[in-house]
Amino acid sequence: MSLADQFAVAGRTLVFCDDTDIAGQPVAKLRPDLRILVAVQMASENYAALDGAMTAALDQYGVAEFHATDIATGNRAWKGRSEEERVAALAFVAEQMSIHAGRIGAVWLPKGQYPKIRKDAEKIGKVGVGFKHGLRRVLVRSVVERLAAGTRPAMLWLDQDSPIAGPKVEHWPEATFLVGGGPIIAPSQMVLGLQLADLAIWSVQRFQVMRAGFDDGTATAIDKVARDVVAGFPTGFDDLRGDAHADWAP
Repeated sequence: MSLADQFAVAGRTLVFCDDTDIAGQPVAKLRPDLRILVAVQMASENYAALDGAMTAALDQYGVAEFHATDIATGNRAWKGRSEEERVAALAFVAEQMSIHAGRIGAVWLPKGQYPKIRKDAEKIGKVGVGFKHGLRRVLVRSVVERLAAGTRPAMLWLDQDSPIAGPKVEHWPEATFLVGGGPIIAPSQMVLGLQLADLAIWSVQRFQVMRAGFDDGTATAIDKVARDVVAGFPTGFDDLRGDAHADWAP
């Protein structure tokens, strides 16, 4: 079964995750060295329409994937393209997310807070991971907790940290109920849902870093796409560290 067919099996809950770092302290009110991980949830019944629309658009633009940072900066496959064309591409992916996504959630933490949190956690048991992997565990376990509470089979997809040839299942004892046996890591080029997660996390990062531009009138058209994406998150922005929402996995 192809990936597209796997995603389109009716009655499943799909979740796609990506991450970003906001290095240093580019905004006065933003904690320094902030790391954010986002999860985009959707019903599998929506995936066929998403696949059709995004595949057609990828062919139209002549690119392999919609990677928000490359689109925004005009790099790689988007080099030499006008700002108008790149804004339209970002807005298209944003529209697909608004149509097909059910919830958006995230976990986040400034790097400076991790040593204390780790020290507190080690009162219960040894913590054998650093900042990035520690926060990733929080994301995965928070999402898994929500999916386990539902009645629908679920799939959890994570964007690759380093290049891999194809999808790879991670084995988590508490996540064996997931379709495939655990969270699945994959290149975003292969999974359209991961490209939605990429847009979501890019939008959060861009809006946080560039938000002063909306006060002084210097915000660009690309900045405004990021703002509109964040403002349009369905049902708002869930803090996945809080109480589980039953409707993450109905």
